Amino acid sequence: MTQVRLRPVDSADVAAVAAMLAHPDLVGRRGLDGDRDAERSATALTASVDGLVNPQDGDAWVVDADGVIGLATAGWWWDALTPWTHIVIDPAHQRLGHGSSAAGLVFDRLFLTTVAVLVEYSVPSWDADGLSFADSLGGERTGARRRSGLRNGRYHDTVGFALRRRTWEDARAAGR
Repeated sequence: MTQVRLRPVDSADVAAVAAMLAHPDLVGRRGLDGDRDAERSATALTASVDGLVNPQDGDAWVVDADGVIGLATAGWWWDALTPWTHIVIDPAHQRLGHGSSAAGLVFDRLFLTTVAVLVEYSVPSWDADGLSFADSLGGERTGARRRSGLRNGRYHDTVGFALRRRTWEDARAAGR
């Protein structure tokens, strides 16, 4: 596997990230503020990604492995103790360890450079692959926000997860 690194989203990355997020397999998985569970135009996605170049209450990174393969975001809005994060990997690069590597780098940055006591992330209940990935990251399921969205005319829940600083420290000390 090519080494994964995170770098801040730059204006030169906007078109490539928006094109990646336009993939039909990522509908409902993009993690963009105000995103809908529907296909979106390249113009709409470009505008959303452009807002990540200098985020006000968080960070946004390109997941890079010899090119743009994903997007990672973290935000804390009013509560720096419990930031949230979202990672999306291009479908052509999924199941190769890139998402896990990116998540590890995001957790490292948040726990090493902020006052975070836990990092939250969530997945829609219909996304079995996403739930499996989220479970693999070492956090705990914290519950579900009921009927949080619609997909194919049916309600779905959003399943919440949290990785505690202590759990992250223990895994780091054990070399995981």
